[in-house]
Amino acid sequence: MRGHPVPILFISGPPGVGKTTVAWEIFGQLVDAGDAPALVDLDLLGACRPVPGDDPYNERMKARNLGAMWRNYRAAGARCVLAAGVVESRDGLAMYADAVPNAAAVLCRLHTGQEELAARIVGRGRERGADLDKLTRRAAELSAQFERDDVADFRVDTDGRDVAEVARAVLAAADWLRTTGVSARS
Repeated sequence: MRGHPVPILFISGPPGVGKTTVAWEIFGQLVDAGDAPALVDLDLLGACRPVPGDDPYNERMKARNLGAMWRNYRAAGARCVLAAGVVESRDGLAMYADAVPNAAAVLCRLHTGQEELAARIVGRGRERGADLDKLTRRAAELSAQFERDDVADFRVDTDGRDVAEVARAVLAAADWLRTTGVSARS
């Protein structure tokens, strides 16, 4: 027996684009509206070493942890999920969505210009021991890949916008709660 759809909004993009910051803002906006969201940072779900040679970004671990966390979030009353992290392919999206029974997944890609992206990475500089040049190169590579092989359902530009404005634009473009026919409210 299938249960109600579980709306999941994946917020993707290269490092430094603001995925986690925007996800937190959306979380707050949903809570303020009386909704019951859960929030996950996919990178943190895979923060485990060693990683398998055939899964260098530990995506299988992230998906398993997403499924386990969803069970706990659901038991606590959450009705939807915001997931911030790099989602590079429809297969990757499907792997994450398959971890949550009855997932109704929507993938948003955040975008910013290369100069702004590099400035954000250098400005935050919070990655302990991170090679910021390497991270900036990876962000530029991913940004170019996303432009070339976009797998997102929609894209939201972040240049010149504050976080609240970007979050509102994501929610408006996604229309994810309405399209599932499920309210995120309990």
